[in-house]
Amino acid sequence: MAETSKSTTTRRGVVVSLATDCAETVGLVVAAWATGSVALRAQTAVNAAGVAVQVFLLIGVLSSARLPDQSHPLGYGRERFFWSLLAALGIFLGGGALGLDEAVRAALHPSAVHSYLVAYLVLGATVALDAFALEVALRPVREQAAGSGVSLPNHLRRSTDPAATTNVVSGGCSVIGGVTAAAGLVLSQVTGSPAPDTVASALISLLLLISSVFLLRTNRDLLSGRGVPPAMLGEMSGVIAAQAGVVDVPDLFAIVVGPSSLVVDGDVIFAGDLDVPALEKTILHCVHVLRQRWPQIKYVYLTPVRKPRPTRAARAGAVDGKKPRTESR
Repeated sequence: MAETSKSTTTRRGVVVSLATDCAETVGLVVAAWATGSVALRAQTAVNAAGVAVQVFLLIGVLSSARLPDQSHPLGYGRERFFWSLLAALGIFLGGGALGLDEAVRAALHPSAVHSYLVAYLVLGATVALDAFALEVALRPVREQAAGSGVSLPNHLRRSTDPAATTNVVSGGCSVIGGVTAAAGLVLSQVTGSPAPDTVASALISLLLLISSVFLLRTNRDLLSGRGVPPAMLGEMSGVIAAQAGVVDVPDLFAIVVGPSSLVVDGDVIFAGDLDVPALEKTILHCVHVLRQRWPQIKYVYLTPVRKPRPTRAARAGAVDGKKPRTESR
């Protein structure tokens, strides 16, 4: 139920941002044509890229919600990682690279800016709409950060929902970009020079390039099977070790397999006097306690061992033989 609610709030934020970007792009195209402002053209590129970004994110949110099947036994959660990666590429190419190219062209061949009133009206409307869309996107992310006891920036860096992160980052870029474009226009109007407008365009493009690099790195880590922070993994080991019948947890790891979806696997040494029914009951209790503490844990695999084995990292590349394994889903 919690996962469905998170997916719904993410989808709502993406839909709001998509509708906002579509409306703004039309207005910015008209304003950029009427004024000749390079910053407005850069902001138009930002919003046009934003439309593609939101389409990618919406596809990812919808496709990742499919239930597990035989071809994808762990679900389709990584679909969201893939489409969010394409969204980050869209920001990099559509907003950053094209906008920077436009700024360079304007610096080499400057042209006068005019019709400032039209530009200010359009930018004011776009900033207001972007701020509203950003607030919708930020609301669930703030709640998740508060629930985890971490700051918003730290939560965005460690979030396993790249669609929500991308929506917040791109929304923030749109608001900052709109304000920067307005500042460039004001300075150009005061000084009578198109240079501030061109500088504003370059700053908007650089902001998008930096943001896209952050998003590309985040999605790369998720697609390559990112684990959880060491502190969190240590806490998981401690929770299992604290249960009755557990002697030690010599090896444990957890990886992200979808938005708010983890797989936990490891070796556990149980008390030697446990018979099979008691052992199974103890493992199920460990699974229950883990999921109670971390609802995002979807699959738990605990392997009873008599003594510590080489850790999984040390066994990497080796071919494992058959071993007794208890699975809980």
